[in-house]
Amino acid sequence: MHDQQTILIVEDSPVNRKILNELLKKQGYNILNAASGEEAMDLVGTVLPDLIILDILLPGMDGYTTCRQLKEVKETRDIPVIFISSLDATKDKIGGFEAGGVDYITKPFQPAEVMARICTHLRIRHLQRSLAEKNIQLEEEKQKSEALLRNVLPQRIARELLTTGTCMPQLFTETTVCFADIVNFTAASSKLAPEIIIRELNDIFTGFDRISTHYNCERMKTIGDAYLFVCGIPDPDPRHAENIARSALQMIDFLDKRNTDAQYKWKIRIGIHSGPVVGGVVGTEKYLYDIFGDTVNIAERMEEFSAPMQVNVSSTSYAFLKNKFQFTEGQEMEIKGKGRQMMYTLISGKADI
Repeated sequence: MHDQQTILIVEDSPVNRKILNELLKKQGYNILNAASGEEAMDLVGTVLPDLIILDILLPGMDGYTTCRQLKEVKETRDIPVIFISSLDATKDKIGGFEAGGVDYITKPFQPAEVMARICTHLRIRHLQRSLAEKNIQLEEEKQKSEALLRNVLPQRIARELLTTGTCMPQLFTETTVCFADIVNFTAASSKLAPEIIIRELNDIFTGFDRISTHYNCERMKTIGDAYLFVCGIPDPDPRHAENIARSALQMIDFLDKRNTDAQYKWKIRIGIHSGPVVGGVVGTEKYLYDIFGDTVNIAERMEEFSAPMQVNVSSTSYAFLKNKFQFTEGQEMEIKGKGRQMMYTLISGKADI
């Protein structure tokens, strides 16, 4: 098991040092020797042994002091130290353990006992190292998992889930929801290679993510070529409608500029509606934070009635925005399941980013 492990013998007696050297070399250990505490400290500054056999009665710095100094240094703190001494009083043994030793052997020693104790403490040290390495790996995996969770969930929701293990559904009364859908993407993508489809969506949605994040909005999910985001959840924001409107205008501007040089040119339709939603984590194995309610459905209907590269706004959102943005004159449209409702096309606002 030792694979040429190194043992440092700190012993001022040449006879005892020779006996220990012969005993340990027969077992395949690499041996370092020091005749004093000072020499031992110099040695461990260049080579870190796997175990130290330390006499107490040494010239200059005694074994207790040497052991305490070893335990004060980060690099040598965890090296097991076995005291070996002619001092056999209880107080001497206690002193060795208090200094940081893991074992105490009295002279004259029995070779079999010395080997048994050395093997035991080297095995313990090996297990400690393996455990420490596994703990590091577990911590790295934990950090990766937490980072992934923070990427797929809103920050506050991720913190709550990591802290408590649960996330209670919540009603948010003041929110604005936005649907952005790429026009004719399904038909066009049937003629494109899969890698091109993914590259185009990734580029567009990455741009949308930058814009929505800038305006304190949360991207909920992408559904194929549709992009759903919201403001006012999970943290309230009195400017929820304004933030969504500015994001929507910026997204159209982003696509306009992208289309100037891009090989594939795309247009989007956008729908906006304000109202209450329920937010919560769905799933136990794979987490998804989603929003539900009529507000989401109406925002989707607004998008369906929108013209390409335009933003269609419900009357509820219009009430929040009419003093800060320009709109076309409203028109009344029949919405399935909701009757006739007014909707407005958002033209412009101070949508600087």
